[in-house]
Amino acid sequence: MKKRRIFIPSIVAVTFLFLCIAAIHACRRRDEWPCDEEKTHGLSVVEQATGRPVEGAQVYLVSKTESSVPEAAYNLTTDKYGKVEWDCGWAITDVCVEAGEGYWDACGSGYSLRDDFLADNYYELRPKAWVRINLVDTLPFDTQCQVVAFSEFDDSYDSEGLVPGGYYDVLGVTGGVNSTLRVKRFDTMGNYLSSELLEVNVAPGETAEMTYFY
Repeated sequence: MKKRRIFIPSIVAVTFLFLCIAAIHACRRRDEWPCDEEKTHGLSVVEQATGRPVEGAQVYLVSKTESSVPEAAYNLTTDKYGKVEWDCGWAITDVCVEAGEGYWDACGSGYSLRDDFLADNYYELRPKAWVRINLVDTLPFDTQCQVVAFSEFDDSYDSEGLVPGGYYDVLGVTGGVNSTLRVKRFDTMGNYLSSELLEVNVAPGETAEMTYFY
């Protein structure tokens, strides 16, 4: 009886086959960039501090080339869970989110998908809040000193009104989190003298009042 031959591939053949498969896979991955193992990408939009999902937020997606020239743009709306999803074949590189007058976030240049705060596929909207700060000169009056207050969104160079011994202004801050106001002192020639940090925490949508004596 003639014996049946059993084919056992050589180590060289197996290695060559593996390298071919890997090369094909690598080429496919490059063609699909920035796709990964998942065929869809997603983003969760939440409110900073509370972590509450924001339904109805507008998410603007842009696909740019290496020369930063936009190739395509898309507009999605978050669902009741604050989420949007898109096909990775869209090759999205930049994201911008806005959700109406209650938030400071407004679309401009956008953020790269490589930004740290998007690394875990979430975007934190910053609720609007305000601080009315009264800057009051105390006795003896220092007429050689100009004081200006700054927040992340505003400054008091153009103040809203006067109070006894000084002036007041309303500065925007992020609601529900610890925010910082910076008060800077300048001489009459505009030369910087010193500064001080003030920490505030204002509920979203509210205006707090504080007085700074100098």
